[in-house]
Amino acid sequence: MPVAISCVTLPVDDLQKSLSFYQNVMGFSPDEQDEDHAAFDVDGVYLVLLNRGDFSVYVEGVGHRPAARGQSESILSHFAETTGEVDALIAKAKGAGAAVSEAEDDDGVYSGSFTDPDGHVWEVLYDAA
Repeated sequence: MPVAISCVTLPVDDLQKSLSFYQNVMGFSPDEQDEDHAAFDVDGVYLVLLNRGDFSVYVEGVGHRPAARGQSESILSHFAETTGEVDALIAKAKGAGAAVSEAEDDDGVYSGSFTDPDGHVWEVLYDAA
């Protein structure tokens, strides 16, 4: 059986603020949540928001330190179906206070990006090809 990504876990400082962002901007509904985490089933891959302290326990268990807030080690991407969807999602994120990079066309790929409340970078793109 090939390996697949089943879950992506993001450290958060304020679970309720992040939960609200993902519900209101991304349109995700939590499948489960408690005081330490919230989990969303995003087309079969779980996106988990986990309090930063609990997140640290996992990465320190293998000898690593979590990236400090405002530093990125990955980019999360959403493939949109139209350029309008790209613009709408970036506008929604901007309206929620996210830092954004406005979308532009680069050889047929229309993309822009934004950050969630904890600085995790999301790319939104539409590939016309």
